[in-house]
Amino acid sequence: MLDQMNQYIFNIYHYLLNLRDTVEYTIDREHTKAIFDSRKNVLTSGIAPTSALGNFFENNKEQGEKIKSRLEEVIKDFYSEDNTVIKVTEDGKIRVDHTQHIKVFDEIVGIQESIRDILFGYINYARQQNNANEDMEKLVATDERLTRSIFAMLIMREFEKSFAEFQKVMAESKGKPTPQSNFIVQNEIAKMAGLIRFSRAHAHCTDNETLDLLDDVNKVIEMTEGRRDRRNNKSFQDIFNDINRRLSDNVAKLEPIWKEIYEKLFKEMIEISQKKEAENKQA
Repeated sequence: MLDQMNQYIFNIYHYLLNLRDTVEYTIDREHTKAIFDSRKNVLTSGIAPTSALGNFFENNKEQGEKIKSRLEEVIKDFYSEDNTVIKVTEDGKIRVDHTQHIKVFDEIVGIQESIRDILFGYINYARQQNNANEDMEKLVATDERLTRSIFAMLIMREFEKSFAEFQKVMAESKGKPTPQSNFIVQNEIAKMAGLIRFSRAHAHCTDNETLDLLDDVNKVIEMTEGRRDRRNNKSFQDIFNDINRRLSDNVAKLEPIWKEIYEKLFKEMIEISQKKEAENKQA
């Protein structure tokens, strides 16, 4: 069973997971109101003073205030009733404005890194106290590899669209930069390249499989920037197809491994919570 320290770590991890999963709304598929409401609830209640993160904010005032205010912004921008990105319709369906994917990536990739750093801080503290839990460590390590692959996979899909649009605009202007091509570069391509590089630079994982894949993503970005030659003079279409396939395969491989550990620990947390509730009733 998870001891108190590792329950605390799991609570922070659970918050991080729901924060990260906000990027799922960039996938053009059906999303349910139940999951939207559940995420909103976790993100809102998870920064309350009585929560694990709320406690961290209280004990780390200056840093905590900054992080909390950015999390409140995420809740307002994606989960409030008047947000413009993810809407709950009158018939209980979720409607996503798919023109705002970059806004989702831009807000989530950076702030989730701050929560991940807090999480690693507590894991390191648990190790120092000889209190590390093998499953908890395994969960966080697998999650990180999965998360960085998910970010790269979803952002690269969007990046490919923006790059194709840029090439089209440049072809129309016979290779001369225009206000439109400059806009695409500055507000879309450069921003997404920056987010992918930011995620890679903050990697805690050291396995070659994940890091080599993320490095290959960066190589593709360098090719689009003209800073690296395309191998065997491959077309950009082939280059994107190849990297997108490899990213999807990696996510598909890691997800079931992550899920098995997560479900085991989530079940433990439910049992602990039910036991506490029963004890409180008896008292």
